[in-house]
Amino acid sequence: MRALLSTALVLVALHQRVAGPVFVLDGLLIGAGDGRYLAWAQLVTHLAFLPAALLVLRVDGGLVALWVALAEFMLVRLAVLAGRARGDRWLVTGAVR
Repeated sequence: MRALLSTALVLVALHQRVAGPVFVLDGLLIGAGDGRYLAWAQLVTHLAFLPAALLVLRVDGGLVALWVALAEFMLVRLAVLAGRARGDRWLVTGAVR
């Protein structure tokens, strides 16, 4: 149990390097009123995550495999949100699109 927990904690710590920018981009896009894009982006992210989550269940991967799948989830989110932030379609002045 101790070895499993140590491995999982290392993965969680490494996971934070990706999660931080994702949460910042979420906040920026929410603040910009880009909710429609965020909804579609989350749908795409979940569709990408679903096979990894099912694989964890199928192979009985346990805690470490679950954290690897969650890291894949966050990497996809980072790619989708960073792609949006690179453009200027989310930059809108005022509250009305």
